[in-house]
Amino acid sequence: MQIKLWKYFIDEEKTEAWLNGLASEGLNCVGTGFLMHQYSFEHGEPGEYAYRITIMDHGMGHKDTIRYLAFLHENGIEYVAHGYRHFILRKKVADGAFDLYTDRESQIKANRTLMLSSIWTALILLVIAGLNAGIVVVHIAHGSAAWLIVLNTNGFFVCGTLMVIMLQQWRRYALRINKLRSDSSIYE
Repeated sequence: MQIKLWKYFIDEEKTEAWLNGLASEGLNCVGTGFLMHQYSFEHGEPGEYAYRITIMDHGMGHKDTIRYLAFLHENGIEYVAHGYRHFILRKKVADGAFDLYTDRESQIKANRTLMLSSIWTALILLVIAGLNAGIVVVHIAHGSAAWLIVLNTNGFFVCGTLMVIMLQQWRRYALRINKLRSDSSIYE
């Protein structure tokens, strides 16, 4: 029997921690819904799997992605689900450690991809918030219905709040990159 849970994460590390926490209790992720916010689980052995999320350069249908997933499968790593370029993978804990990013450069590259994604999302939200603010001004100038003003004002504040969250996430990724770069200079 499948169990479906809704969860929204912005940070892939928090998603991994949540999936691994549920796996330690015997709930194994077997798929996701649209944009990876609805997760499907099946009961299994507690601690049977470890989960990781990787960010691919291309989507699911691209030949490099297919080749990479085949390589992972040959090494005991299973594809579970994906949303855009975020891929959930799992490996049996009994088969050993499960590290996808073993060198600093690949860690920096993954965090740079996430950082750019969050800044672009913040910019899109800024544009949408600006449009909502403009619409509010037009509604007020034309004496439109109050509910339209309230609706667009709420849209402005929701987009603004989400934009701030995305900028905070961008900052976290930038700090991770700086830490990885400073750590690599220590070891050189």
